[in-house]
Amino acid sequence: MIALDPKALAIAAAAQATEAATELLRFAREGEGLNGIYEVDVIEKLLDATKMAIEATGERGGEHSAIYGDIAGTLEFWA
Repeated sequence: MIALDPKALAIAAAAQATEAATELLRFAREGEGLNGIYEVDVIEKLLDATKMAIEATGERGGEHSAIYGDIAGTLEFWA
């Protein structure tokens, strides 16, 4: 795995979380979209944002290691 700059990871994590939050707000205001409840996969975006946030802070081996492992494993098999 290529180590990315923590600042780049933080920006990517914020972008993923922002996209998920935007979609949640859209759903709250407008209801279901053309492709179902959500137009983007909100859970996947939030999981990915959390994974990148943990990577950006260097906490993969620390207190967040179990969470990181669960999220990484889940995202690996996400369809």
